[in-house]
Amino acid sequence: MWWTLGLVLLGGFFLIGCAKEETPTDGGGTTPPQERTIRNLWVDTAKGYALLDFERGDTVSLALRGTAEWDLLLPALSPRTRSLDIFLNSGTVNPNGRTVGAILNLPYDQVTQVPTDVQLRQDDTAAARRVISPSLTGEGLFSYDFRTHVLTPLPKTVVLRTRSGKYVKVQFVSLYKDAPAQPDPLQLGYWTIRYTVSPTTSFR
Repeated sequence: MWWTLGLVLLGGFFLIGCAKEETPTDGGGTTPPQERTIRNLWVDTAKGYALLDFERGDTVSLALRGTAEWDLLLPALSPRTRSLDIFLNSGTVNPNGRTVGAILNLPYDQVTQVPTDVQLRQDDTAAARRVISPSLTGEGLFSYDFRTHVLTPLPKTVVLRTRSGKYVKVQFVSLYKDAPAQPDPLQLGYWTIRYTVSPTTSFR
């Protein structure tokens, strides 16, 4: 009897162990879209920029700049900043990059999928062809108020396809520490970024 009870208990432990190994999915065998937020990412002014990888959800070593292991180059900022050179990992700053993207003139919450009529493309060497324009007068992602000296995100969304074929929608929430409603211009340089990663072109 004791050996029969032992087998039953062993079988129960095996089933429990298997249950812990399960990964939640959307029912079709793929991970559903996941929304995340990066808060107060400060870029070292001595280094000049940081490399952000949406698949890891973090920055990576600057030694990887010549590889495909990141998606966006974020510049260091200071109260004297008058342009924002955000680059995709492709074309201009790294020919080995495979990230492609586009800017949509839609708020983040209204972007439920990558539009079929939008071409995800590489950076170009000509400034006028940049996927993310450095302009602060409406063409880029931010506007600059010469009265308050504050950089404000515009209601636009960046959509990307990463090196492994995942899709990402990105909202730049704030460039100031703790993302206040009324930023202190001297607290510039802390990136808050909201984004969703999806295995398909749908973000639902």
